[in-house]
Amino acid sequence: MPLNRTPPSTSPTPTSAATLPVEITQAHLSALSSSEPNLSLKTDSLATDITLSHSSRNVKRKLSGVNRDSGLINQDSGLSVFMSEMKQMFNDFKLQQDEKYEKLLSLANSIRDSFDHLTIQHNSLKCQVEQLETERKEHLFHIQELESKLEQMEQSSRSSCIEIRNIPTSNTETKSALLDTVLGAAKLLDVKMQPRDVKDLFRIKTKDPAIKPIIVDFTSVLLKEEFLMKFRKHNKTSFKLTTEHLKLVGPAKPIFISENLSARNKRLFYLARDAAKSNGFQFCWVSHGKIFVREKIGKTHYLIKNEADLARVIKTA
Repeated sequence: MPLNRTPPSTSPTPTSAATLPVEITQAHLSALSSSEPNLSLKTDSLATDITLSHSSRNVKRKLSGVNRDSGLINQDSGLSVFMSEMKQMFNDFKLQQDEKYEKLLSLANSIRDSFDHLTIQHNSLKCQVEQLETERKEHLFHIQELESKLEQMEQSSRSSCIEIRNIPTSNTETKSALLDTVLGAAKLLDVKMQPRDVKDLFRIKTKDPAIKPIIVDFTSVLLKEEFLMKFRKHNKTSFKLTTEHLKLVGPAKPIFISENLSARNKRLFYLARDAAKSNGFQFCWVSHGKIFVREKIGKTHYLIKNEADLARVIKTA
């Protein structure tokens, strides 16, 4: 049968959304209970459902708030952990870099100290080398002076000697035989000398054993100079002296007589003659153990003491 509801006597006052369903429910329950007794059980059930629904909504709302707050808390906690881990990583990285920097700094300081030590040693060695170089130059100059003095002494010891070349040798040759040969040459050259004027004479070794030069050591330099002067004059004005003129056995060979030079001066004289011939110099000779060159008559003559002098004279001529 139709259910008639009694309208409310007064207009309901505005209420909140939370209380409105409860008031309406109670009004409806009153009307239902007055109009139909059999609906009391249904009314109680309906009220219970509405109350449970309202409570469920409140619980869900509270749980939703709790879950939302819990999520925010979890997010904040995770971010804090992440930031803490990153900070620890940066600290560890910084410690590693600091340790590496300290090692590099220590190594750089060690290298710098070693470099400074090497620099000091280098400067010390440089000073020692410069000092040794200075001493070497001084010693070299001193050695050259000594060699020059020794050369002068050696040449001076030969100042009274002459060298005769191309005199053939014999197996039974004696000093007496050599002396007779020298006296025979002096007679041809018109040099007045006696056996006592010869202090010593001997042959020297050469590459050709058949022809060894004869060294004649006179008792005076004056006699030696006269012998050489007469020999040169004889070759220019008369005939050139040969072994035939001295009645020596064998084919006739020209005889050469010159000053007895030291080994060093012999080599220098050889170089001077070769350079003079190659560069058009007309004169190259030895006088009193000294070597001279001259380009031609009327030109200045030059004393050659060493190879440097020879090169300079040839270059400036």
